[in-house]
Amino acid sequence: MHGLKETNYLPRTVWTIAHLLILFAVAWFYFGGGVSVVGNRFGQSWQAGDLGRRMVLMAFGLILWIRMTFTAFVLLSRRFDWSECIAVIGAVAFYQLGFAALGATTATALSWVDLIAAGLFGLGSYLNTGSEIQRKRFKEKPLNKGKLHTEGLFGIVRHPNYLGDILWALGWAFMTRDIWALLIPVFAAAGFVFMFIPQLSAYLSKRYDTQYEDWARRTKRLIPYIY
Repeated sequence: MHGLKETNYLPRTVWTIAHLLILFAVAWFYFGGGVSVVGNRFGQSWQAGDLGRRMVLMAFGLILWIRMTFTAFVLLSRRFDWSECIAVIGAVAFYQLGFAALGATTATALSWVDLIAAGLFGLGSYLNTGSEIQRKRFKEKPLNKGKLHTEGLFGIVRHPNYLGDILWALGWAFMTRDIWALLIPVFAAAGFVFMFIPQLSAYLSKRYDTQYEDWARRTKRLIPYIY
């Protein structure tokens, strides 16, 4: 709910706890025999893959939980209602369970190629959380009251946080070494391009008028110099 201050912290608490429970389920799937149990349910003989890869994939999931919890209670000051809470829980389940299901059985050992995947995940995580930190610091200064934040990462592209989401999801997908995992960042990108960016652009244009128009002339929506 853009433009509205928070009055109820219960939804974000539920979101954080639900995400943690999903993470426990993922850990069981990776390391507690969950792969075989779930596979048997579907009549498949699934076996856990390379241990090092599973550890990295689990670490990605844990990093996402830490970042999102930090965002929920430190960076996110606007209204966060129950409908958004349910949507976010669904999104994190899609990421966490989807990547676990596609990567837990990968037998390929880690190699230098996976450094690219880790780099994309790290860059995307930085762009997402780093841009939100920059925006919060800008908004906290009294002199910036009523001003649109167009500095730092937001001076390079209008939605660096969304770009970050796509990049860390892409890196996570590559780490699974399963071609079907690429559908996850593709779906995420489609959601940003066709739903979230148009909605947010309309809101910002209405609220900030000429400030937004000037910013829009100087920057691209999602990918610097391209789109």
